[in-house]
Amino acid sequence: MDLDSPVVTKTYVPTVFERYSMALQLDGKPVNLYLWDTAGQEDYDRLRPLSYADAQVVLMCYDVMSPNSFDNILSKWYPEVTHFCPGVPIILVGCKTDLRKDKVLLKKLRQSRQEPITYQKGQTMARSVRAVTYMECSAWLQDNIPSIFHEAAVAALSSRKRRRRQRGAWKGCLVT
Repeated sequence: MDLDSPVVTKTYVPTVFERYSMALQLDGKPVNLYLWDTAGQEDYDRLRPLSYADAQVVLMCYDVMSPNSFDNILSKWYPEVTHFCPGVPIILVGCKTDLRKDKVLLKKLRQSRQEPITYQKGQTMARSVRAVTYMECSAWLQDNIPSIFHEAAVAALSSRKRRRRQRGAWKGCLVT
């Protein structure tokens, strides 16, 4: 994955189990992140836990224009992640922030008596799921993407150091 030349489309293409790797610098040292983009569809509920092995940080993402996506953080993703990745740091990420100004989507939400998820609601949810931080981004505008991966690396390595002290060395840095 290259943060300098991302490919973003307007059409939603569901992922199944996409894997990426990316290199970045953290405190002047090279760090490799191995990213697993897992499928959220029910058809993959039994397979998805296989991707959690050795995860050192989890990015739980939702669409700021989808209250259902936001609700799934607490009802689906948090229970699953804490079951399969106990003690692994979580970063909550509100995605598609550029769409908060999309008049067509705003009208659609209003018609169904809903509204976009605010930054404040995201922060509250982050506290509820004991996330190490809450961040927002727009892949379309390339807003805050590098910062999220930087924070993921920091969280993973901090967790790795704590666990290493407790029970021995870990192998790598895996973001799920």
